[in-house]
Amino acid sequence: MRYAGKAIICLILLSMVMSCTTTYEAKGNKAYKASQKAVGDEQRKLQKEAYIFYQNAIKKHPDKISNRLRNRYFDITLIRANMILAEGTADLDALPLFMKDLDGMLTPDVSNENKEKYAGFLAAIADSSLSKRKLYKGLNLLDRAIEIAVNKAKFEEKKKSILDNFAKENYEAAEIEMINGKTNEESESLVRAEFLAQVALLYDKKYPGAEELLSNLRKENRGTYSAYEAVVMDKPDTTIFDQVNKYDILLAIPDAKMTGRGALLAVEMYNYSCNPQRLRPRNYILEDVNGKQFRALKTSKIDKEIVDQEHEVKMKLRFRTAGAKIKKLVFESDNKEHVSEKYFF
Repeated sequence: MRYAGKAIICLILLSMVMSCTTTYEAKGNKAYKASQKAVGDEQRKLQKEAYIFYQNAIKKHPDKISNRLRNRYFDITLIRANMILAEGTADLDALPLFMKDLDGMLTPDVSNENKEKYAGFLAAIADSSLSKRKLYKGLNLLDRAIEIAVNKAKFEEKKKSILDNFAKENYEAAEIEMINGKTNEESESLVRAEFLAQVALLYDKKYPGAEELLSNLRKENRGTYSAYEAVVMDKPDTTIFDQVNKYDILLAIPDAKMTGRGALLAVEMYNYSCNPQRLRPRNYILEDVNGKQFRALKTSKIDKEIVDQEHEVKMKLRFRTAGAKIKKLVFESDNKEHVSEKYFF
């Protein structure tokens, strides 16, 4: 008898939970339908009610969400998110919360129409980010839109157009800086040009002429520190900037003598890292166009055994090579925590 009583209580509790869920969903449906006929503030009020009722229904019974509830909740969430985006900015705190709600509901049961709407919403936020030079964030949002969209072509074309425009913009700016640097013998302009050429290649690895331009600039800048932090005033998105400005050890090679299977380099190094660096010949490597590497010989001469932060050191590095064209000089600290490169072309 006691077990029968417990069973009855469980059934009553389950019935109450189901009833509560059904009530929330029913109230949500009522507000949802009414909102489609309403206008102005009344429509907004009903949309908010539908959103809250549907959210409560889902929280009460998350394992039993009908397709209709899922899609109506998805739709009403998108309506509210788009309203905030249109009347505010993409930086408002509410938008990530709506996106979290939408991502949590995004299953194969979501209609194609809702998927397309969500992709369009993400593309709109991407536009806002891109207009503020938040390039990395904007491109990531477009990638997410492409992933979600059923008809991906328009979002893929949008991304390609953006990348093409940014590549073109940076390539042309690099050309102007190179001409200015050569004409006026301004090393800063040539370093800026090198930076811009690399940014162009980040957006489009096959942008016509960009590889050749970068190679020519590396030849020009071999004897100069590529101190992008110091010369690039109008920095792009931080994540984009850091992909190019990735070294905290700066190298310059004012003079290089190649003699058959040997090389003698005059090298200058500036320690922009957060640690003093202990220097030995073995920390320097020459790499040729075939990928073969050669460590500096012990007969090399380095002015200081330790170079402090924000200090410079000069050296004469000797190498035995295989006779092939040299591609770059590499610095590698003993613990490999700090690595830097200086290209010959």
